[in-house]
Amino acid sequence: MFTTRNLVLLLIATFLACHCAMAQTPAGSKLGSIKGRVLSDGQAITNATVSVSSVNAPRQIRGVPTNDNGDFEVKGLDPGMYRVQASAPAYVSVPAEPEQEIYRVGDSVTLNMIKGGVITGKIVTEDDDPVVGVRVRALMIRDSSGRQPTLAVPSPTRLTDDRGVYRIFGLAPGTYVVFAGGRGFSGSGATAYDNDAPTFAPSSTRDTAEEISLAAGDERTVDIRYRGTDGHAVSGNVTVPAKTDAPWININLDRVVKSTLDFRMSTYQRAGVKGFDLKGVADGDYFIWAEYDLGAGERLLSEPKRITVKGADVSGIELIVKPLASVAGVVLLEPSAIPECKDKRRPVFEETLVSIQRNQPHPFNNSPRVSADAVGRFQLRNLTEGQYNIDIRTLAPFWYLRSLTLPGPNDAKDLSRNLLVLTSGERVTGIKATLAEGAASIRGQVELPEDRRSGRIVFYVMPAEKEKADDVLRFFATTVADDGSFTLDHVPPGRYWTIAKIGSEDTTASLRQSASAGARVKLRREAEAIKSEIELKPCQTVKNHRLPLAPN
Repeated sequence: MFTTRNLVLLLIATFLACHCAMAQTPAGSKLGSIKGRVLSDGQAITNATVSVSSVNAPRQIRGVPTNDNGDFEVKGLDPGMYRVQASAPAYVSVPAEPEQEIYRVGDSVTLNMIKGGVITGKIVTEDDDPVVGVRVRALMIRDSSGRQPTLAVPSPTRLTDDRGVYRIFGLAPGTYVVFAGGRGFSGSGATAYDNDAPTFAPSSTRDTAEEISLAAGDERTVDIRYRGTDGHAVSGNVTVPAKTDAPWININLDRVVKSTLDFRMSTYQRAGVKGFDLKGVADGDYFIWAEYDLGAGERLLSEPKRITVKGADVSGIELIVKPLASVAGVVLLEPSAIPECKDKRRPVFEETLVSIQRNQPHPFNNSPRVSADAVGRFQLRNLTEGQYNIDIRTLAPFWYLRSLTLPGPNDAKDLSRNLLVLTSGERVTGIKATLAEGAASIRGQVELPEDRRSGRIVFYVMPAEKEKADDVLRFFATTVADDGSFTLDHVPPGRYWTIAKIGSEDTTASLRQSASAGARVKLRREAEAIKSEIELKPCQTVKNHRLPLAPN
């Protein structure tokens, strides 16, 4: 029987449900979706997994499968910038710059994949007996463009079968070394070969390892004669703050080969318990450092220590973790009143990407990027001590970055021309990034000779006015498509030199860095010599800028 008391309870429940829904959905927020297709050579990839994560919360990942047509849609996304990636067994994504994997809500995305390569072979002893149950990994040392990765990441571990045979599939095009033995990446798990120094193909140490070139879809046979050499132990202790709740400290050991970070081993130390011990370490030079995740996005880090392992164990290493730095600021908009800019799309704060890049490499290699919030505020966290460049990118093509400053007691510091120097635990606030309306867009074509060699081509724009030659915010770089076409937005009004060159790895962000000052001077001289000039007016779109490919 439905009583008055039931009615009252129903009304209360309805009120609470509505109240909770209002609390969970911010006023004025508009949820949207990102959809698209996953293809390989124009054909749909069925049951690929598409992962979507906000640049502001990279660990919160949502995944959906593709349907029979390769289509996908991720719904219920707040406004902002998202990293979108696809994975499928035996396939790898087409290599792209990191910023090309970032999209906004409402975008329709085509994710292209290629058939991965395969490395297979047999692991045997000196007596040709099969080595059963040993870990085998492939380590990319150069990508398909010949670039060294900042930190080489090994393939998933494969164990040999009862014949000593292994098979590693789904490898991206590039150059690899293959090795057997030693612990897994995290130092976890157990095999009979965990404490051995890794044996690299064909039967060598890392220094003399065979290099294997792998193209898309290739299958290579790489056999290894297992050396069975005992590895060494690296041990010590990590000191953490007295009052902490996180139970585990991560210790990383990065091998250095020819001044490049090569392969990482990791182990753990329990907080409140003294000592760590990492076994199976081969002779070589290493960086060792500790990382302590406090949760809620906060981390502590130790300074990396350089050690050399040569014929003996290394002990007594002391690591002390310290707070990391952070940077915060706001994006400001400066609209234009000129008629040519009327009704042009305005930037959306949540679709404005802020990134920071350390001037010198660091084993932690934390170069975060975030999108601003609804009122333009941003924060970049977990930054190691060092010197940094900051970059701002908006999706509104007729807006450009006019200034990037940090207010000071006497005068504002121009962060577009000067590095931001951070110390351990420092909290920098008050950075102002001003986006101005009135940028121009350039569409054009590089005239490609029939006999040109293969390689990446970059289209550059730099200021022609002498008084603006040092304005780094007027230097731009973009990749030219295979057919010679290019598109470049966000260029301030003014006179510019343009040039297209082959074999460069520059992006706009890298070209603007302090370390690229010499490269900017050289580029400007080269461009001035060929006298390819263009004058851009506010909110103008140049539709057919043509120029020859510059000789190297």
